[in-house]
Amino acid sequence: MQLPRNLMDIYFGYNFRVGDVKGAKEGIAEFEQIAQNATSDEERERYAQAAKQLRTEILPQMEKEMEQLGKQLGLKGGQIGKTVDLDGDALSHLAVKKDQLKGLSMITPYETGSFYHNKA
Repeated sequence: MQLPRNLMDIYFGYNFRVGDVKGAKEGIAEFEQIAQNATSDEERERYAQAAKQLRTEILPQMEKEMEQLGKQLGLKGGQIGKTVDLDGDALSHLAVKKDQLKGLSMITPYETGSFYHNKA
């Protein structure tokens, strides 16, 4: 399926960010587990600090970026955080449409820094 460049950037950026958020949450849980089972105080402190930094500094920024990209795709609140597949019924709730040649385009033109919104 052919994707225009700006739509491809949003689509892949969103799906990558969903994976990043999921990986960060798994990393936080793993670091907290290691911190609890650490044999030395230094190791315990290091992993606890890493988990805290992931949770308070890194994860919120990734979630914000994921939400912004999801909104640009036209996803609604409950759909954000799940990967998007452009085949099948996924297009019914995205800000994209298929033309007769099965190419995809934005319903409204994409402008850098602006979010998709349904004007109807």
